[in-house]
Amino acid sequence: MSWLQQIQGPDGKAWRAALLSMAVLGILAQWPIRLDVTEDQRHSLSQATEDMLDELAAGEEEVLVRCYLEGDFPARYRRLADEIQSKLRTFARKSGGQVRWQFIDVAESGDEKTIGDTELALYEQGLRFTRIAHREAGVTAFQNIWPCAMVTVRGVDYPVQFLRSENMDPDEVMVQNAINQVEFNLGQAIRQGMRSRRPVVGILQGHGCWLPVETADFTNTLSETTDVVDVRLDGSVDALCERVEGRPQRQPKYDALIVAGPDSTFSDRDKLLLDQYLMNGGRMLWLIDPLETDRDSLSNNTQTLATTREIGLFDWFFHHGIRLNRNMVLDAQCAPIMMNAGPMGDHRNMQMFSWYFAPVALSTPDAHPICANLDPIHFDFVSSLDLVNANDDRTSEVLVRSSPRSVVYNAPVRVAGAVVNLPPEHFEQNQTEGFPLAVLLEGQFNSFYALRLNPELRDDPDFAFQESTDDGRMIVVADADFIRNNTRPVEGGIAPLPLGFDRLSQRVIYDNKEWLLNAVSFLLDDDAQISLRSRSIAYRPLDEKRILGSETQWSLAALGAPIALVLLLGLTMPAFRRRRWTRKA
Repeated sequence: MSWLQQIQGPDGKAWRAALLSMAVLGILAQWPIRLDVTEDQRHSLSQATEDMLDELAAGEEEVLVRCYLEGDFPARYRRLADEIQSKLRTFARKSGGQVRWQFIDVAESGDEKTIGDTELALYEQGLRFTRIAHREAGVTAFQNIWPCAMVTVRGVDYPVQFLRSENMDPDEVMVQNAINQVEFNLGQAIRQGMRSRRPVVGILQGHGCWLPVETADFTNTLSETTDVVDVRLDGSVDALCERVEGRPQRQPKYDALIVAGPDSTFSDRDKLLLDQYLMNGGRMLWLIDPLETDRDSLSNNTQTLATTREIGLFDWFFHHGIRLNRNMVLDAQCAPIMMNAGPMGDHRNMQMFSWYFAPVALSTPDAHPICANLDPIHFDFVSSLDLVNANDDRTSEVLVRSSPRSVVYNAPVRVAGAVVNLPPEHFEQNQTEGFPLAVLLEGQFNSFYALRLNPELRDDPDFAFQESTDDGRMIVVADADFIRNNTRPVEGGIAPLPLGFDRLSQRVIYDNKEWLLNAVSFLLDDDAQISLRSRSIAYRPLDEKRILGSETQWSLAALGAPIALVLLLGLTMPAFRRRRWTRKA
């Protein structure tokens, strides 16, 4: 029977329905329709990325992405490669074909010398490999994989590192975090190539601020997307703002200014320069200790006294809406410390204790985008803040609080190792919602010197004094150590450790650096970066306890159920058709 007779015969309805379905599917295939039904929208692009790709599609710039995560490696890295390829495919479609890509296998040649030369060239371009261990014929073998890419925009190469791990073999959570950040990393590189200028961020030096090596881990990461410049005031009127011909007011030389850990008094002249930087549109991030804690004395004598640190800025902050309290926050939700618990024969009895002077703050569901979806952040000898001098044209917001199980002690505060002996009940009395540790102010700011400056300087056209600003932003953290990374001695000097690195666990467990990067992005009005950086995709691992001991049953169910379903349909459908059409005849 020909296909035409079958269509016209008793089974004609079924054949016509099948042909119609094929025709409809063929038409729909011409339209790129995708539905993302996942709870966290993991297969959808953010609005910021779509806007960037629309801009790319409207122009003539082409983007080439060369990814080196190609080859034979474990499944977890294959998932990362598949996610990168999926995102690139979406980028290409949304940009109208302006994004092109290729995957390159570094070890494809099989020649050791060629592979070595290729890896050296990639390393010199700023890309890094991850060394993994796997079993081959009962022997442990090592392999280098390159979870990275090179994005070329306007003839300039931008390295992208999808997996940043110092571990020999990153675990599933690390790989999943890399998958979460694929869109952010690719989008950031493309965005860098498309913008006309890089933002400039100043880091204040002098006044006892942290040395460059003490903030190196943060500034090195920040320098990937901005130009980071060391700044000294020294009373120079052009230190922060400069005159631009044709403009009545001064122009900030830096898009944002970071002041981290000052411990000496600011002169009135330097305070005026900082004040006018804010009034001229500059954005500021302050990390400051209201109390001074002698760490050397604490290490040598197991105790010290924390006293007020006079830096001459308490009145300036109060005028702008922040009171730096001369106190210290102790929190039951804190980092651990290793201490000697007393004699134990001929050995030291080292045990873990709660170090209440080091509060740990957790992200909340309703957190500000700066704090959203972050791992715990770590404070050390932190004070509390209060929001004062409310202004209808200025918004004030607490970014980080201590836990409800926290208390404060007013200066002077005795800092001693004996604090570990405080019982948990000590922190359960008079519970509050927690004490503010970091705050954000944005909107209108009025100059601290509006009624203090002498008329001669106030009316000087070269100085160009500004009384207020309507678009100011300032973030204050009451802990200078929040940005400081530890260091280790190396041959010829010292080298920085990663920010958030915990010496006890020997790995990075605190998200201080991500918080600071988010804060700078917010100050720079980079909504695209902060929205992507704070995006989170839930990691849902298999239940190991449920799987243990029943691997065979789960494997048979996964393989056998589809086969059984096909066989069942194959047997029942012909019987159903015979029964249906025989009864009609």
